[in-house]
Amino acid sequence: MTQQDVATWAPPAQLRKRRVGRTVFWVLVGLALAVLAASVAIPVFTIQPYLEQSTSMQPTLAPGDQMLAVQGSSGIRRGDIVVLRVPASVSGTNDLFVKRVIALPGDHVACCNAKGQVTVDGKALSENYLYPGDRPSRTRFSATVRKGEIWVMGDHRSISVDSRKWGQVPLRGVVGRVILVVHGSSFATVRTPLTFVAKGLAPMDTRLGLYIGLAIAAAASLVLLLLLAIFGITRFAIRRRSRTRVAASAGPAPPAVSGPPLQPLYGVYRVPLDDSEANPHRPETHDKPPPAEPEEKPPPAEPEEKPPPAEPEGKSPPAEPEGKSPPAEAQDSASTAETPDPAEAAETPHPAEATGGS
Repeated sequence: MTQQDVATWAPPAQLRKRRVGRTVFWVLVGLALAVLAASVAIPVFTIQPYLEQSTSMQPTLAPGDQMLAVQGSSGIRRGDIVVLRVPASVSGTNDLFVKRVIALPGDHVACCNAKGQVTVDGKALSENYLYPGDRPSRTRFSATVRKGEIWVMGDHRSISVDSRKWGQVPLRGVVGRVILVVHGSSFATVRTPLTFVAKGLAPMDTRLGLYIGLAIAAAASLVLLLLLAIFGITRFAIRRRSRTRVAASAGPAPPAVSGPPLQPLYGVYRVPLDDSEANPHRPETHDKPPPAEPEEKPPPAEPEEKPPPAEPEGKSPPAEPEGKSPPAEAQDSASTAETPDPAEAAETPHPAEATGGS
């Protein structure tokens, strides 16, 4: 068991608690990321910004205001502010217009009653959103809205060009419903006016709650991710410090063992005692003793001089010519040959003994 194993060892119960804690931690991280992604993706894919350039919707919208509109024409109610495209054959342009929906398909819209108010299905509207000093309408009209069409008017009635001139406009021309208006550094939400709710022409507007909830969810998920990040970093630092303390109290780590990895043997790791077991054929590095010098062999023995062969009997050496003396070397060798060796004389048998006598 290495030093790191000693430092990270924990009882099984503590290990189970760590696993559960890690699981809960990563589940919370995943949920926070999913909520954040959903709360960002839904507005991005369903909301489109627009810029108001006319004065026909004052005081609700002023030139230069930014608008956020939910795309599509589904769920349009009486009193909604919509961005729409009126056919060029009617409006003379392909530009977008911003108007307020007054009547839906099947409604009877008229102006004006005895008090000079616009009525929808006989119900008078108290339009407190109109431009100050404007009347609901200077021109009289009365129409029943056909299927698939709507009746729209601007809040600045004295200068607005709307259904009083165009007539009914197609519902499919609606590009989006305005839910938020940004005035410089401030903003205001757009809801159904209370006069339509009070007359029973529209329910209480709670559609904006979806986007408010998404904004709250996005903020909460960001806070949760921040807290989880702080918790994870703190927990990691505490565990690292505890491991360092355990390692310091356990003493220095054993030296690294070179060679093949340790092999488990019945749950116990066998550690080689030296390098000879791990590397049995490793070449020796210590100095070798010098080789022994060869012993001097004695010189070979000289062969013994063999005695000259014995001369056969009855033969006398050839007579030397008179008057000439042999050289000194010859005289010496002759004297040496004439003087018999006592040992050889003893070994050589007498001719009479050899023949056995006569």
